[in-house]
Amino acid sequence: MAVIECTELTKLYGQFTALKELNLAIEQGTSFGLLGENGAGKSTLVRLLMGFIFPTSGQLHVLGEAQVMRAHTRVGYVPERPFFERRVSGRGYLLHFGRLLGLRDPVLHQYVDELLERVHLRDAAARTVGGYSKGMQQRLAIAQALLTDPDLLILDEPTSGLDPRSQWEIRQLIQGLRSQGKTVLLCSHYLAEVQELCDSICILRRGEMILSGTVAALVTAHNAVEIVLAEHLQAWSLVDSLGLPEQSILNAQENRLVIQGEAQAQVLELLVQAQIPLISLQPQQKTLEEVYVQVTDRANRGVAATFLQSTMIGDN
Repeated sequence: MAVIECTELTKLYGQFTALKELNLAIEQGTSFGLLGENGAGKSTLVRLLMGFIFPTSGQLHVLGEAQVMRAHTRVGYVPERPFFERRVSGRGYLLHFGRLLGLRDPVLHQYVDELLERVHLRDAAARTVGGYSKGMQQRLAIAQALLTDPDLLILDEPTSGLDPRSQWEIRQLIQGLRSQGKTVLLCSHYLAEVQELCDSICILRRGEMILSGTVAALVTAHNAVEIVLAEHLQAWSLVDSLGLPEQSILNAQENRLVIQGEAQAQVLELLVQAQIPLISLQPQQKTLEEVYVQVTDRANRGVAATFLQSTMIGDN
């Protein structure tokens, strides 16, 4: 089941196109990363998903609801900059919002205590929120988002501006939610974090999707391949003698040949035809950050459409 489904989704602000004909499906239980530079359309998509704004055209379904506001009780949302009443305690804050959501005592008190334990704020529950660090406030915001035990959790830059320890604590919370089968939509500029936490991603640029797929497939698809030849062979000598495509050769030292991934089939065919003995062939994975830079650089040079068509893997 698609928890989020966008079909030709478009949002205009006057003459400005914030989101253009987006097609996207996020399956249940997926941890999905939404990437892109500032102004790429990430915040617009989140606002559309939450029902804060409405599409100009196209279709949008959240948890099967075309009127996305109807899905609100099953969606937990943590904005980039949560607002808190600083004079109340952490426990009082969650109790207040729990009552607004229709939860009642004594079940509410027990559930709030469980949430405080879960986000490691039990010992600070009686302290006022104004005395919390930013990391503690962010964990409190996640606890608030979990009050209805939502099926979908939308996290907008949850570790932005936090110290390394607080970032780690938030990531541990998200990992725990993933293990429970929650569907998580994560907006983040920290690509190492996205690579660690997300199963799939999409990259937006100027309101359009330029790449999507599983993290595992994308970091492999955009990688180089190392071919180890028999020990008595010199890689560079084969480049000339076999007519290997020099523009695809990234490195050739001793008996090791490193080529661009897209040239693998061509190079292997030439090596096999020449009966060159091979010891191994291994992909050399890139980081998601390297993939992102490569994709956006090529998009900025106007070759996004061709690149997207040839490399999209596991696209929904």
